Amino acid sequence: MKTNFYFIRHGLTDTNLRQLWSGKKIEDVLNPQGIKQVKDLSEKIDSLCIERLYTSNQKQAVQTARLISHRCEIPVYIQPELQAVDYGKVEGWPTDKVIKEYPKTASLWNRPQPQSLDNHFDGGECPADVWQRVHPLLEKIASYQRDKLKFAEWRIGLVTHAGVIGSMMAALGVESPAIDNCDVIHITFDEKGYQYEGKLF
Repeated sequence: MKTNFYFIRHGLTDTNLRQLWSGKKIEDVLNPQGIKQVKDLSEKIDSLCIERLYTSNQKQAVQTARLISHRCEIPVYIQPELQAVDYGKVEGWPTDKVIKEYPKTASLWNRPQPQSLDNHFDGGECPADVWQRVHPLLEKIASYQRDKLKFAEWRIGLVTHAGVIGSMMAALGVESPAIDNCDVIHITFDEKGYQYEGKLF
């Protein structure tokens, strides 16, 4: 059996435009550009035949998921495990201030690396922590497919945040590129384990 996981970063917000270092404690709705991004993405998402859509419980992710759901007629399930990274003391700081005061830590969060899964700001999560909270959700989804549905292949969308997607990639041994708003990252799970399949859109 094969499970296709499509990790989707939410659309653009004014917090993104203001270049604030935002994570678990920062919520914002999509701005008009972000809404357009998601509507455009929905046209592409429709071709993937996604059967379920899981989303972070934060406003920007839920709004993104509901816009996709409306276009593609996919049921949405809110999952707190997909919420943004807790960046500790730097939450809400201007990005240039974070980079100036914590250049190495900031760089490794902008592009998480497999060899730096313990990277974190004071009081915050590291990529390994993110894997520990998201991985059980993926296992639960794959188990439901195998034990209840018995589908040979399943397609699942997960609307979340850049730090989460980068952490998942790094945990799978992939050097994470910058994750832009509405990027879609494809990861599969089968008898061989997890595989990074690449960026789709």
